[in-house]
Amino acid sequence: MAKDALWWRQAAIYQIYPRSFYDSNGDGIGDLNGIIEKVPYLKSLNLDAVWLSPFYPSALADGGYDVDDYRDVDPKIGTLKDFDRMVKALHKADISLIIDIVPNHSSNQHKWFKEALASEPGSKARDRYIFRDGRGKNGELPPNDWPSHFVPSAWTRTNNPDGTPGQWYLHLFAPEQPDWNWDNREVEEDFLKTLRFWADRGVDGFRIDVAHGMIKEAGLPDVAKKSTMLDKDARPYWNQPGVHEIYRSWRKIFDSYPGDRMGVAEAWVPSSDLP
Repeated sequence: MAKDALWWRQAAIYQIYPRSFYDSNGDGIGDLNGIIEKVPYLKSLNLDAVWLSPFYPSALADGGYDVDDYRDVDPKIGTLKDFDRMVKALHKADISLIIDIVPNHSSNQHKWFKEALASEPGSKARDRYIFRDGRGKNGELPPNDWPSHFVPSAWTRTNNPDGTPGQWYLHLFAPEQPDWNWDNREVEEDFLKTLRFWADRGVDGFRIDVAHGMIKEAGLPDVAKKSTMLDKDARPYWNQPGVHEIYRSWRKIFDSYPGDRMGVAEAWVPSSDLP
């Protein structure tokens, strides 16, 4: 699909939440085939691009932003073959496709988190996420005072295989959304694989969920004051310089494809002058 190299700068973008957009088979759930059927309608709106909200396998604890598998389609709404047909139909109508990617956290149903829960503290499996021992005499207190965006604490305690209380894991959002450990090279490499997977299928861009939250300050220090997730000065879990290194590596992936594959961040920052 030939477009101006900077098509995204002035693009008119239409967001589609696939599960509620159009139901093609009468099961009460919107699906990818429904989007394909509605491409003529989308074309009539003179759109430049569609932003497709999460379509991945998910228990929907947070509307699909709790991702079970980053390289598949929820079978309730379609298949990878349906996805490919949707991309082809949109491109034929000269409509680019931007998809959501969720790199700050996975679902607690992700195979790696299930493996982490079944593994010992300090294991390779647990290092993909952020597990810590609790504070207090018996580890009964969260490792720090960070709040969650959805519940009072950003920490949930696990149970050991014998039923005794175990370590805590970090979730800046719902307990069903454990945060990735982006200091873990395996996590970084798996997301590069995911970017290539979708770019190979013709995706033109990525809307990056919680784009400023992947790197946490070393040592996970207390905020030390009453705070909320939207505080602009809540530095331990937002706007850490290391996020820029992540996106430099992503940019190399985007630049390796023809055209101008783009990324746009969901982020709130204290100043637009931040690098």
